[in-house]
Amino acid sequence: MRDSMRGFSRGMYANWLWHKPLQLLVDAGEGLQLALGSQVFSPSVLAITHGHSDHVLGLPGLIAARRFGKGAVDKPLTIVYPEGSRGVQAARDLLGTAYAGVVFPLTWVAATPGTAVQLGKGRRLEAIPVRHTDNEAALGYRVIEARKRLKPEFSSLSQADIEAAARQGTRDAMLEDVAHVVFAHSGDAMPIDPALVTHADILVHDATFLHEPDRREPIHATTEEALEVARQAAVKTVVLYHLSIRYDRATALPALRAQVASSGFTGDCYLLDEADFIELAVRP
Repeated sequence: MRDSMRGFSRGMYANWLWHKPLQLLVDAGEGLQLALGSQVFSPSVLAITHGHSDHVLGLPGLIAARRFGKGAVDKPLTIVYPEGSRGVQAARDLLGTAYAGVVFPLTWVAATPGTAVQLGKGRRLEAIPVRHTDNEAALGYRVIEARKRLKPEFSSLSQADIEAAARQGTRDAMLEDVAHVVFAHSGDAMPIDPALVTHADILVHDATFLHEPDRREPIHATTEEALEVARQAAVKTVVLYHLSIRYDRATALPALRAQVASSGFTGDCYLLDEADFIELAVRP
């Protein structure tokens, strides 16, 4: 996973995630363009979860680095964001003021739950509903890949039978289309609906609070709630992020590992803490 994803998470300061195989960025916290360096031209799509400052203040720097840096300055970038986001609009206004007359190769997509954008062959980025604050529109995202699998009535066939069907030209009739979630991100949010991310390869989920009593408003998930979403959805890997800086890591990490051990979740589990993916549990 560390080979395919990079990120940074410090609540109220900067949050972003780069999924290299998908050429997908989620959010644009400060320092993003510096961290990406020469890879600043790689992303094809940027999905913004909401317009709070720690998720969008790096947006003008990212776009300017792509326009004025040495590299693929004409490469298009699609920016998907929640419709009506005041924070994203403020960042767009800054670009228009600071770089008046400069043309950026950007496509802005104002999204609501269900909005989809193609993400390479056979994949699409889809906005999903989440619950965050009342005064700033928010979305989560999932990447769905079109796949085929055996129909239930053929699931008991041996590999030899399946190969024989292929030779006879009847294999396609035994298959059905399925939409597989290869990646999902909750953004800052309360627990998302597990049905939206069933069997996802990777789920990145808000995990701001270690304990429910620490939460004064219903706008962020707890670590236990995020783990329960992952357990119910049977995801392969969950990445917890946005853990509050109120917690001393020397005591928080053992407590978090104990929660993972008792959660019933059996997949891989990491905490994205600043720029580190900290391993919490690994499947045998």
